[in-house]
Amino acid sequence: MTGAMRPPTAEHRAQTVVGALLEQAADAPDQPAFHVIERSEEEFALTYADVGRLVGRAAAGLRAHGIGEGDRVLVVLPTSRDFLAVYLGCLYAGVVPVIAAEPTGANPHYAAHLRGLVEQAGATRVVAAPDLADSLAAFLPGAVTVTTPDALRGQPLTLDDPRATPASLAHLQATSGSTGAPKLAMVRHGNITANVRAIAEAIRAEPNDSLVSWLPLFHDMGLIGISYALHARIPMVLADPVNFLRNPMSWLRWISRHRGTLSPAPSSAFHICARVAKRRPPDDLDLSSWRVALCGAEPVHEATLREFQAAFGPFGLPETTLRPVYGLAETTLAATISDVDHPFSVDRVDAEAVSARGRAEPRPAGDPRSMSMMCVGPAVPGHRLRVVDPDGTPLPDRMIGEIEVAGPSVIDGYLPEPGAAQGASGAAQATSGAARAGSADERLKRPDGYLRTGDLGYQLDGELYVTGRRKEIVIISGRNYIPDQIERFVEAVAKSPRTPSVVAVGVPDPMLLTEQLHLLLDERIGEGRDRQAVADEVRGALAEAFGIGGVTFHWIRRAQLPRTTSGKIQRHLCRRMIEERPPFRRTDVPTRVTSGGAPDAG
Repeated sequence: MTGAMRPPTAEHRAQTVVGALLEQAADAPDQPAFHVIERSEEEFALTYADVGRLVGRAAAGLRAHGIGEGDRVLVVLPTSRDFLAVYLGCLYAGVVPVIAAEPTGANPHYAAHLRGLVEQAGATRVVAAPDLADSLAAFLPGAVTVTTPDALRGQPLTLDDPRATPASLAHLQATSGSTGAPKLAMVRHGNITANVRAIAEAIRAEPNDSLVSWLPLFHDMGLIGISYALHARIPMVLADPVNFLRNPMSWLRWISRHRGTLSPAPSSAFHICARVAKRRPPDDLDLSSWRVALCGAEPVHEATLREFQAAFGPFGLPETTLRPVYGLAETTLAATISDVDHPFSVDRVDAEAVSARGRAEPRPAGDPRSMSMMCVGPAVPGHRLRVVDPDGTPLPDRMIGEIEVAGPSVIDGYLPEPGAAQGASGAAQATSGAARAGSADERLKRPDGYLRTGDLGYQLDGELYVTGRRKEIVIISGRNYIPDQIERFVEAVAKSPRTPSVVAVGVPDPMLLTEQLHLLLDERIGEGRDRQAVADEVRGALAEAFGIGGVTFHWIRRAQLPRTTSGKIQRHLCRRMIEERPPFRRTDVPTRVTSGGAPDAG
């Protein structure tokens, strides 16, 4: 490769992902590293030497533009060779990237979202594709410069030890924002290395593994995949998510063609592929190599996994491939992974006991009052997990409480909001890893180091079952109801052909002095059917299974539902949309929420 590459010293070897990359580029330069499938559907095979050249050129370009160690850079690029060059070049140079989603369609909130990320990160540089550079520059602050990847291509540097250490910031990861404004999680190089090692041990990594991913790189499930492949020294098929959206079955064809053994995805992707397969059964598909399919990033549904297994089992998909998991940005990525040697499992529990007593009491399958909880496995190796009451006291098996996680993958905290008191040297200390991120993060962890996730769940024989988000719980007459479980229940009763197609939120009722359950239903559920009859059937089923009455229905177009950049429903904004309708009144009459937020007769 152009420019000499010096093998990393023992001190840095494998302590950071970029160190592992440099070591492999020195030891096995011609070994395949990435097979990049760009948005144009052009494919590019990259060896480790090729990746090293990309990193060297990007690092030289960053230096030439005065972007140095500790500086924050917003990256708005599609999945591509350019992305690999910029992201890995930043990691090598000690520059801290923030990966942002590209604008999609006419999103009126995108400009404010991007400005917010720039201001929160303290970034003065944005790297964007040439076709976006001018439009992004138009609504960014004047002090922020938009640069293209072409402008960052310099003569490759001689790559020696990377500037980063395990304690230094690797990147800033935006949290999902499903329960409020996104925060920027401070992910250090040591966090990444600890997490990918834990994942490798949990999935019983094999030397001949290969990773296939089309996941968005602004999402941690997609971004950490790059680090996993580099640290494990396995080849990775890296595809632009637009290709999946155009043709979801292309994902499975990449696995079949490249003999992929590892390929993660959210529950919705498995649902889409199963639905497409029902309409157009595939042919010439061989999924026998697919060893582990981590399923996370959103609630995992039993029906979805069973439908996927039924659709693709005939094409060689092993029964042990589908693996429900639990993770979050604050644990870098994975917090739990279910056993890869056995098919996924569910726990059938009493819906009324969950809401009234906060206890997951077993109930037989087929009972109308039962609901299924998906097992997401034990804590990943080297990490600890517990479920606690509001005082932090660990709870026994089957008691529902807040999930807490501890271990080397858990972040220190979030980047402080702009203007937060931090002291004169606060920014420098946050970059070096010497400081916490402000008073909000003192509440992130307990004194014994456990992360307070804000998620609810229970344990059984050392394995975790996630029930919902603490902030999203609907409280009706003193009983706690889990929105996700209500939503899946309603979808089943309404025989919805799609998921997610129901959003459940609790809105304070000024007359009853408690919350009232509001259901936002995708209007496609009612196509060709009597909406009133659907609502009546759902109302009766909710009363029988959960003891819930006084439900308000809203028929809504799918595009109106507020979502995060990764597609998660923002229930707090759904609640606001309902609360702001004039006037608020308690009613069982189904309504339709219009684009202005006010209801009309359904």
